[in-house]
Amino acid sequence: MTKSAWLGHSIYDLDTPCLLVDVDVLASNIKRIAQATEKAGLDLRPHIKAHKTPQVALMQMRAGAIGVTAAKVSEAEVFAATGIEDIFIANQIIGAPKLQRLVSLSRYVPRLAVAVDSLAGAQHLSNAFVSAGQTIDMILEVDSGVGRCGVPPEQLLELGEQVADLPGLRVTGIFAYAGRAYQLRGRDALVACAAEEAAFLREQAESLRQAGLDIQVISGGCTPTAGLYQANCGLTEIRPGTYCLNDRNQIDLGSCTEAEVAATVLSTVVSTPGRAICDAGTKALATQVGNISDGFGWVWGDPKGVFYKLNDEHGYLDTGLMADKPKIGAKIRIIPPRICTCLNLYDEMYIISEERVVDVWPIAARGAIR
Repeated sequence: MTKSAWLGHSIYDLDTPCLLVDVDVLASNIKRIAQATEKAGLDLRPHIKAHKTPQVALMQMRAGAIGVTAAKVSEAEVFAATGIEDIFIANQIIGAPKLQRLVSLSRYVPRLAVAVDSLAGAQHLSNAFVSAGQTIDMILEVDSGVGRCGVPPEQLLELGEQVADLPGLRVTGIFAYAGRAYQLRGRDALVACAAEEAAFLREQAESLRQAGLDIQVISGGCTPTAGLYQANCGLTEIRPGTYCLNDRNQIDLGSCTEAEVAATVLSTVVSTPGRAICDAGTKALATQVGNISDGFGWVWGDPKGVFYKLNDEHGYLDTGLMADKPKIGAKIRIIPPRICTCLNLYDEMYIISEERVVDVWPIAARGAIR
């Protein structure tokens, strides 16, 4: 059957494994975070690496997002082709092929910004943009204590002044990766984390402003803290990504409920030798990037149904505590641990409402890793 031929069908008619996205839950998630962000007086710039799908980004834009965040130049290219005119690539752009494509992208994206956390990286960008007769916005990345990219706070001012002196570059903002939130649990801890993150970035931005740098953007946030920022917190925008689809990690972090998970993987039970073996393994569910949730997948509607092991093509489901043990041929919906890595395994998402297929959207930036 063609993809369009599935429209109107029950999800249980679909071949497996496949990715399902409940459009009603998706729309509710987008609306909820958009409203909370607006209430806090912040701009919303969602990270599209979580969904990689232009239709989802357009829903976010219609709900009030000012633009999008991308992880890679290739992702930005996909969303620019969709007509999105404000893109921040929150990553270091190193290497001639990427720089050439970035210069080309800047010619037709009205508002394009990239991250920088080193003088060497900034010099590469400067050389590329001066040669092209172009200028691009720089958002300085500072390490907020997570230990990923970002200059240490005590070196931020020096970097900002050095970058500001380079031709072809315009320093307009500061940002950090709010990864510490993924080490916490529960609303109270996340509220405190959001406030601390905002205060830290506000302080760093103020030191740059006092030195004469025109810092317009103070960018923070992630899904666990999205919706928890207060007015006048110190940020100007947040960049959550996973919130639109959600996953098991977000449930365990306390940032969503199972009812707010929009994306699930439909899988078929193919064997029951004292356990249930499903046709969704690492190539359908992926894995976590951190030690957040215990397991590799969870049965939708039955949290006691846990996938305790994955092979390439097989998922091992512990049925011991399940009320209804699935039989061979049964199709079950699985909540993946981390949707960002899971979604990148699929060419399309089946858009569903009340367990019927209403559309099929290509995951256009799937595999966009450069």
